[in-house]
Amino acid sequence: MNLDQELKDKTALVTGASRKLGLSICRTLAARGVNIVVNYNRSEKDAKKLAEELIEQNVKVLAIKADVTNPDEVRGLSDQAWNNLGPVDILINNVGTYDDHPFLTMSSETFDDILAANVRSTFLMTRAVGQRMKKRGSGCVVNIAAADAFHRSHSIYGLAKQAVIYLTEALALELAPEVRINALAPDLMADNEDLDPESEFARGSISATPMGRLVFREEVAQMICLLCSSVFSFVTGQTVGLDGGRSIHRITLDSSARP
Repeated sequence: MNLDQELKDKTALVTGASRKLGLSICRTLAARGVNIVVNYNRSEKDAKKLAEELIEQNVKVLAIKADVTNPDEVRGLSDQAWNNLGPVDILINNVGTYDDHPFLTMSSETFDDILAANVRSTFLMTRAVGQRMKKRGSGCVVNIAAADAFHRSHSIYGLAKQAVIYLTEALALELAPEVRINALAPDLMADNEDLDPESEFARGSISATPMGRLVFREEVAQMICLLCSSVFSFVTGQTVGLDGGRSIHRITLDSSARP
């Protein structure tokens, strides 16, 4: 299988595309010849800069402003993408705001905002784009969850990402067999600008990971390419963990602590 040949000239719509993980996803897909719809909401300058960069890789690029928690704007985003770049082959639901304040002191607004950014956006985008994919007869959706979904110490963010995983599984049933939908659950990323690699938190995370390091955004982006290829043509409704074995390690520690 030649991954570049498989993905070349396909079109991917990436939400929250112009910063952090979205940036790596767009660059990696474009490097394989994928045309990119760069979705952004506030960072217009970053989106235009990214679009200019990607065009130099000889792919078609369209930057579209849309709040993906708003159903009207989601429909407009889908329409613009389809009308200007043709059918969307790949949808990456990457938008997801973080918060881990304790539930008992959390505001109702924060609770609603985090669920909207992570879950509502995934639902609205998949409903709008996934229906068109199913009608067309093909498509691939990848939702960005998080390893935090499997912890109970990450408050509303963990709850939201667990809901993304549930939504992935439920929508996989509704979209099959024409459209595949899977999720990725990366752990803490080594190239997170907010992470001090020398901090006690970073060192503790690394020591709890059997692979002895943290995942990089590029690795997450490359896994997306594989998920959208024929290698995973029989895989849908699954969540692929990118945690270096940390979840297994946690289970082992929990078991060893039992009497």
